Amino acid sequence: MVLPPVVEVPTETAVNTEVLMVVEKENQDESTMLEMPEQQPPPIEAPAMQDVVEEEHQDEPTTPEAEGCAAKGLMDSPDAMIIDVLLSINQGGPGPSTQPTNDDNQDLGDQCRTPDPLQQHDTTAPAKHELEARCAAWATLDNDNKYETIFQLRGPRTIKAMRYNFMTMRPANCIYIQMVSIMCHVLNRKPVQRFERDVYCVPPEILTRMFDTYGLSYLDKKTKMSYLVKQLKDHEEYVQLLDMDKLKSHSILFASALYSSHWWLYVLDVENKEFYIVDSVYGIAPNQMRNKLHRFACNVLNQSRVWAGVPSILMKGTIALQLRCMDVPKQPNPTDCGIYVMKWMELLDAAMLSDCYQFKVRYKLEEWGQDRLDGFRAEIVAKLTLSDENTLRVEAVNQANKMGRQTRPSAALKSPYVHVSTAEIDKHH
Repeated sequence: MVLPPVVEVPTETAVNTEVLMVVEKENQDESTMLEMPEQQPPPIEAPAMQDVVEEEHQDEPTTPEAEGCAAKGLMDSPDAMIIDVLLSINQGGPGPSTQPTNDDNQDLGDQCRTPDPLQQHDTTAPAKHELEARCAAWATLDNDNKYETIFQLRGPRTIKAMRYNFMTMRPANCIYIQMVSIMCHVLNRKPVQRFERDVYCVPPEILTRMFDTYGLSYLDKKTKMSYLVKQLKDHEEYVQLLDMDKLKSHSILFASALYSSHWWLYVLDVENKEFYIVDSVYGIAPNQMRNKLHRFACNVLNQSRVWAGVPSILMKGTIALQLRCMDVPKQPNPTDCGIYVMKWMELLDAAMLSDCYQFKVRYKLEEWGQDRLDGFRAEIVAKLTLSDENTLRVEAVNQANKMGRQTRPSAALKSPYVHVSTAEIDKHH
């Protein structure tokens, strides 16, 4: 009989001995680790860090416009642009596109600097167009605070424009007189030769108030003379809008007029003694009533200069100069007459008065379709909101940026026509 092999079962003493040996071994290892000197991590070389920084920024734009936007915290992703808000809120089509330029003129601040309004858009400066689009959408937003002040002119004169004024810049709306007025003041303060020495934009309140007060009965029955601006004793706030120094020194006067819900522009050329009517509806005076208003406007502008201290350009016994009408394209709808007037004040100069063909060719007036006119509306809103003459400019930028961050990106960003532009037309002068 063969017995099975004997299996030794470890006793309790043997097990405790083995556990003790393991614990002693671990203690020895731990003491050995504690006795080892601490090793310092290898230092990071400076060139390696510079390489990382350069690698992170190698895809970022290096243009001066981009650097300026990044310094002011405006270089967000192009996907954050709110052109969809501009299109949906303003219900507008694609606007004109431009190329940015480095200009010394500071009429719109650092973020609004582009040349001709008809140039192709340069995609290397998305932040500028993003800011313009945000401001245009925010300023014309139809919300409960319609009496919020969006624009306040810098200086002693308290000239303001509320949100409900800016809302008239949305397409298919007749523009309020306050918008054309602040446009005149901004252009008059533009640091360029054309507005500093040659052109003065008479605020529209002057002719509009004279038309509303006297109208076709502008001849005093007693004196047989035309009523003057200074005779508006009950409306001194309008008379104070005139700049007497520029009335004396400038040779070209732009005077916008609003009558029967229609805007048009007068141009008085003092040196050549010519008086132009620039109208986007009527090429010539449609009736005797409008012809009387034109003659009255010429007399008001001339007498305003006489009041400022310069001789009259009218012959003795005459009321007005010979009327001349500029051949300009006609508006495609009944509401964009104010946009035409605002753009004409911005673009016209003395040379174009005698050569209207040059004016139409340079700015492609025949191509001003509905999409381009809607773009001009948004452009002018951005220009006025971001103007250095607006004391509320910083607040407008902050509010527009908040509005933009809450907006989803749109497929309209792929279109080259949706970017708002601001034209620096004085590069030709």
